[in-house]
Formats: sequence, structure tokens, C-alpha cells
Amino acid sequence: TPSFVYVLAFFSALGGFLFGYDTGVVSGAMLPLKKEMNLSNLWQELLVSSTVGAAAISSLSGGYLNGWLGRRICILIASFIFSVGGAILGLAPNKEVLLLGRVTVGLGIGIASMTVPVYIAEVSPPHQRGQLVTINSLFITGGQFIASLIDGAFSYLRHNSWRYLQLLLSQCL
Repeated sequence: TPSFVYVLAFFSALGGFLFGYDTGVVSGAMLPLKKEMNLSNLWQELLVSSTVGAAAISSLSGGYLNGWLGRRICILIASFIFSVGGAILGLAPNKEVLLLGRVTVGLGIGIASMTVPVYIAEVSPPHQRGQLVTINSLFITGGQFIASLIDGAFSYLRHNSWRYLQLLLSQCL
């Protein structure tokens, strides 16, 4: 039914929201992280770019995984990886564990970014396909917007604000 297709597209596109949230929240988290963990410029760049690098690598395997396991299983795997990464980020005691969390989140993002648009297109009727596939892009942008609002709200906390920003990420799932 048409309403069921919208529900599928909505829940599938939550991966896009999380991708947007992660890319948006890192800017607000980096300011307190820099102070609390005494991060050098190199470590700041590593923490920001590691997610994108891991996403690029895992997206290369996304096509193979989609063919082998199917779209729904890949979306579940991506969500699980993303949740684990969010938990690692929120509980990270040092910059090395934080880097591990960023890489883990990136692996989930890469799989989801390759899988979600294809899945939405496959379950959509031809006359709604374009409209429904754009929901993923809308959710990415929405995630970035929400992250900027949350960054602003948590910027007034003196300690561990970055930790709360990251834990919110894992709670979104």
C-alpha cells in the first residue's frame, strides 16, 4: 500500500538522518574535545576525517554486501555498526578510543549510504520513486540541522558536552 511504502522510506532514511547528525555534531563536539583531551591539529583532523575515510572504504563494499546479504540485512548491519560506534564515542576515555568510535561510525555510514537509496527505490512504485528516494537526502540535511541546534544547546556545558552529543547519536537508534 502507498502508506506502507512511506513508512518503509521513512524508517530506512533514518540512516541518512544519523549520517547528517554525525557530520553536523562533530563541529560542535570538536571545541570542547580540543580542550578536554588536549588535541593537536593532527588529532583534530584525524577525528574529523576518519569517519569520512571509513565511510568511503565501507561504501566500496556496499554493493557486494547488498548483493550477497540483501538490502534489509545491510540496513540492519549498518544500524548495528552505527549504534556500536555511537556507544564507543560516548564512553571514550581517550583520543584513541574516540578515533575507534569515529571509524566505526564511518563504517556504518558507508554501508547505509550505499544501501538506503537503493532499497527505497526498489520498494517504491515507479510514479513515486524519485519523491521517496529524496527523503534520504532530506533526512541527511535534517540531521545536520538538528545537530547544529543541539551543538548550540550543549555548548554552555563546561565538561563532557562532547560526550552527551555523541551519546545522543547512539540513542537516536
